[in-house]
Amino acid sequence: MLTAPPPALDRLRDSATIASVLAARTQRAGEFVVLCAIDRRDDQPSRFAVVASRRVGTAVARNRAKRVLREAARGVAFRPGLDLVLIARRDAAAALSSVVTQELGKLASALDLTAAR
Repeated sequence: MLTAPPPALDRLRDSATIASVLAARTQRAGEFVVLCAIDRRDDQPSRFAVVASRRVGTAVARNRAKRVLREAARGVAFRPGLDLVLIARRDAAAALSSVVTQELGKLASALDLTAAR
């Protein structure tokens, strides 16, 4: 039986918007990811950008780290109206998706970015 694909994330595509999120300095760092956020103060779905620098490793490692972070972002219930940038750290490529999801949830809770249950 075929399963439905995971829901798509709304993406940040504009480099100026990503730069403004990074400049806002609302961030928390974990072992696998740095979470940066800015509140747009609207009710639109949250938008995401995933960044992996060359410090993460080869192109294969960077792409794997970005896939893991995108999967982790799907597993966290962020409140609407946020612009988020997820920065991969060196160990993100080798980490299990479930571990990164737990860490991202903790970082989002610390910044009060999760949706009310």
